[in-house]
Amino acid sequence: MGVLLLATRALGFSHLRFPAQIPMRDGKSLAADIYLPAVGGRWPAILIQTPYDKRQFWAVFSTDVGEDPLLKSPEYAFVVLDWRGFFASAGAAVAGADRGHDGYDAVEWIAAQSWCTGAVGSWGASALGKVQFDTAAAGPPHLVACVPIVAHAAELYELYFPGGVYFHNRNEFVASHFGSSSFVRQHPLKDAAWEAAERSGPQPEAMHVPMLHISGWYDHETAASMSVAAAIRERGGEGARGRQWLLVGPWTHSGASTAPPQQGELSYPAAHQEATREAKAFFDFYLRGVANGWEERPFLRTFRINEDRWVESDAWPAAPVRTQRLFLTAAGGLDAQAPADSGSALTFLANPANPVPTLWGAIIVENNGNHQGPGDLAAIESRPDVLTFTTPPLPRPLPIEGRPTVTVWLACDAKDTDVAVRLSQVTPDGRSLLLVDGIRRASLRDSFSQRQLLAPGVAVRVPVELPPVAVTIPAGHALRVSVAPSNYDRFDVNLQDGSSFSDEPGATATLATVTILLDAQHPSYLDLPVVEETRVRARLRPR
Repeated sequence: MGVLLLATRALGFSHLRFPAQIPMRDGKSLAADIYLPAVGGRWPAILIQTPYDKRQFWAVFSTDVGEDPLLKSPEYAFVVLDWRGFFASAGAAVAGADRGHDGYDAVEWIAAQSWCTGAVGSWGASALGKVQFDTAAAGPPHLVACVPIVAHAAELYELYFPGGVYFHNRNEFVASHFGSSSFVRQHPLKDAAWEAAERSGPQPEAMHVPMLHISGWYDHETAASMSVAAAIRERGGEGARGRQWLLVGPWTHSGASTAPPQQGELSYPAAHQEATREAKAFFDFYLRGVANGWEERPFLRTFRINEDRWVESDAWPAAPVRTQRLFLTAAGGLDAQAPADSGSALTFLANPANPVPTLWGAIIVENNGNHQGPGDLAAIESRPDVLTFTTPPLPRPLPIEGRPTVTVWLACDAKDTDVAVRLSQVTPDGRSLLLVDGIRRASLRDSFSQRQLLAPGVAVRVPVELPPVAVTIPAGHALRVSVAPSNYDRFDVNLQDGSSFSDEPGATATLATVTILLDAQHPSYLDLPVVEETRVRARLRPR
């Protein structure tokens, strides 16, 4: 090993790689790559467990390319492990194996190696983050700290059926990588099986280590990441309770772990590499004993979009907010004054054979012209099945922090339809930049546990809760709500015949005339969580 270390240093590589087989309690072994800093010594180690092939990290650690504050740090050893049953660990597949137990065995093996100080942390995004909760719940004694990124702990109905609609882009990706989606498809309603699935996952009380949770405003499960961080902070076991931190930046699912400045069509230099810098500071405190004051930090750091600054707080929202209600008008505006007339409405034809494309949004797989993150929606807003409602240019900045909600009254001549909502910022040059989007199945308007099909011509109220966001709309820009029957392939297409899935056997694509009601008896509106520190006095009227 000494010769290899000298060669690595001479070439300027950050870490030396060598393979290992890590023994598991059942006699199987999992394949790993160990990366030791190109200097002599013993180091704390960071475990990365991946189902996506450990070789993807070769260029990260074994070359001098890049300046990632954590992954290029000479102060840590890294162990990248292929999950049981995946890639180089494919031969270790055993029915019913527990990934938490695998993580436990890996942590304890690492801690016992001569090159390790005995302190082990874990790091990784998405599935690489989810497995950290499984590992922490198993309780390996030498696991000191975790950094789960854009990850959830337990399996939740809302992750698979946001607003009651099958999350097509995410779910199909998950099924293709991790096996059959039969459970999900057999339970399109939030029933007892989902409650059992949530209870069977790792619980806050089982966590006993500090964690830094990292998420992004353009990720698809921001709310879940924020929720699990708060739950462990409040109810976690000894060592975890009160020692959880949350960082939320202007990042997509794929861009949150290393946080490059470019996210979708926009760039955020003030957030560049902040996720990996914070992770290093966190590990420095817990794995190396660096007195950097980490535990004196507030629970939450969030990036306020357009202000390009970080806000620190102990609660979410980070600042006092008030609800500002803006009503959707027949003239295409958003107005603080409630409608006083009767009969105002707008109508479109919803055609499942021609769904409104996602274009930009909180997706995983980029395909068919759809992309992760923020971008211009103008190309779809000219469609006849997309209704837009826009404020005039704002006279002063409008800071929003929390979860906006859009409530739509509608009537439909089919058995069902979806209400797909996008919230966007309209720039002076005419771009409509996506902030957050959401959806609600009309037949699940009152409950995700019981379907109520529509009756022709009968008005129903459909609430659409949007994901969390922190943004300030600048003066001179406008705020826009768009309403459509689809957002594909982020969400599955509603065939409008009462079926649960677009590929359900026997289901038939059905045209529907959808009327969005905008009158005094059936007001449709946007509820905005507006930060109190800036008062918005001017009434917002249509152009």
